[in-house]
Amino acid sequence: MASFQTPKSAKYSLNNSINSPSILKKFGKQTLNNAPGRRVCFDLFNNLKLLLVNYDSNNKDDLIEYNNLICDIRDLATEINDNELIKLLRDARNCVNILNENLTLFVKVILILKWMNRSDDVVKEYRLFLLNVCTAYSYHTQFAMEQLVACFSHVDSAACDRVNGMPSQEEERGFLNVHATLEALLKAIPLAKDLLIPILKKKFPYKTNSSYSHLHYIHNLLYIIEYEPSLRKNILSLIINKLVEIDVHIPKDELDRLETNINFDIEDIFSMDIDDGGCIRVGPYKAEEENFSNTLDICLKRIFIYMKTVCHNSNGSLLWDSTKLFYHDLLSIFESEILPTYNSSHIQYVIYYLLSFKTTLAENFSNWLLKKCCDVSSPSTLRQAAAGYLASFLCRAPFITYNVLKNTLFEISTWCNEYINSVDKSVKVVDEELLRWHAVFYSMCQALFYIISFRHQDLMDNKKRRAFRHLRFMENLNLSNIVTCRLSPLRLCCSKVVDRFAHITKMYQLTYCYVVMDGHIRVTDQSIKDEWLYSYFPFDPYVLPQSKNMIIPDLYRDIDSIKSCKKEERYINQIPSSLSENMDISPSMVLSPSPAKTDWLGQFAYGNNAQILF
Repeated sequence: MASFQTPKSAKYSLNNSINSPSILKKFGKQTLNNAPGRRVCFDLFNNLKLLLVNYDSNNKDDLIEYNNLICDIRDLATEINDNELIKLLRDARNCVNILNENLTLFVKVILILKWMNRSDDVVKEYRLFLLNVCTAYSYHTQFAMEQLVACFSHVDSAACDRVNGMPSQEEERGFLNVHATLEALLKAIPLAKDLLIPILKKKFPYKTNSSYSHLHYIHNLLYIIEYEPSLRKNILSLIINKLVEIDVHIPKDELDRLETNINFDIEDIFSMDIDDGGCIRVGPYKAEEENFSNTLDICLKRIFIYMKTVCHNSNGSLLWDSTKLFYHDLLSIFESEILPTYNSSHIQYVIYYLLSFKTTLAENFSNWLLKKCCDVSSPSTLRQAAAGYLASFLCRAPFITYNVLKNTLFEISTWCNEYINSVDKSVKVVDEELLRWHAVFYSMCQALFYIISFRHQDLMDNKKRRAFRHLRFMENLNLSNIVTCRLSPLRLCCSKVVDRFAHITKMYQLTYCYVVMDGHIRVTDQSIKDEWLYSYFPFDPYVLPQSKNMIIPDLYRDIDSIKSCKKEERYINQIPSSLSENMDISPSMVLSPSPAKTDWLGQFAYGNNAQILF
């Protein structure tokens, strides 16, 4: 064995390096044993057990010899063949009974060996060593599990047979070896299950890592659920939490690029962005944005496939009991991770896709959102978010039945009218405090206006047998009381929604909003209101290209399919915009560019982006 020479003054640093895991890491070509490129035959370690038994950390010679052993295993483990590695693992396993805390570094250097894609014999020996050492000394279990979990994000740069980013055949073989080892460890040490979720969270790829590393990691996390089903909710919650973080970092410009299906705007490319070979150089920020969107895209597709597999049998029939359990898990995750999230673009489609499996689920979700809106014990911001989700879901989901739509609309209007009857007489001035105290009311009114504007063709079926009954239902919503109340929802809700609602209600002679709108001082800064609408109506068109076909067109109601005719659009453009000043209103509200919006944090903020609604 090669010698490890140290200067006389290096005793203290050497002791520190032995006690620290940093010695397990390589430092370029010049490694800690100062012998780069040398070849070690592991037959020289015939006296491995004797070396470990006689090791005394207080003896300098023992310390140097032990350190050389660690460095040799670390530096040359990838170069030795399978037979040598099997012998090393077997010798290490024969030493398990002496691998106490003083020899932790030796245990760690064995556990970090690259083994998952080696021969079956290597895999077997590694697994036996890991199980033996963890069952004999429980304090090695956490590090062993961390090394197993770290393998889940492995991406082989040489793999060329991936399909849609999924692991190649060889990568999958390695992952299955890791899962077999992890499953055996969890069976041998049941308490190790308590360590697994924190380790999965710790080893989750950082959001800027490659798309493939995220996909492989999530793919393996979903596989863990197969042999540890009790961890499903925790694992799904972790996945959703990390994807939410990626989702909110995708800027609107990147979503617009995906929606228009272009890679670059030629006008935005300067000559300095093109290299000598005529290739476009992409800036680091642009590349990061595209990495975020691609990561979210392929990971959502993997989750959709997993959900369909869990809830259906091989014949495609729905497994109702499994679906109900999955729905309750996902609803809890939605409430804790997705609902409080501001400005997410696609992660909410995870629960949307599940709800499409059966109308009963969609009805239950609608009722749950409605209860959340009316729950006075919930934070105001969550109630507003629930109102936006409810309106957007009822309008976009084609699997919502007419009865669910009608009943929910009636409940919203009833709540709004009761709210008006309880507080309207106390309203004197329209100011910031009015919006602050009644933010939930305005969100509910906006949801009501949005649903009627979007689904008016379904609500007002013009067939003679149903026309009168549908008209009577719409009249019972008492919309006139809502639009004429002192709380002035037509002034404070989004202009696009209000204008569309005014036109629809006039067309069906349900109420006449223009008199009220002309009598109010309305805020006309569209960018602020459109940003508010974007925040509260989350099921905007799905634009991620690889997973898009699982949502659109079968599970999504596109706005183009319900657009009004050109005559109606021209009529909307002719809506009077003259404003009178006969209303008692706070001067600060008149001078402000728009009504303040209450974001998820309950603070007043102003948006920057405009979103086209109709």
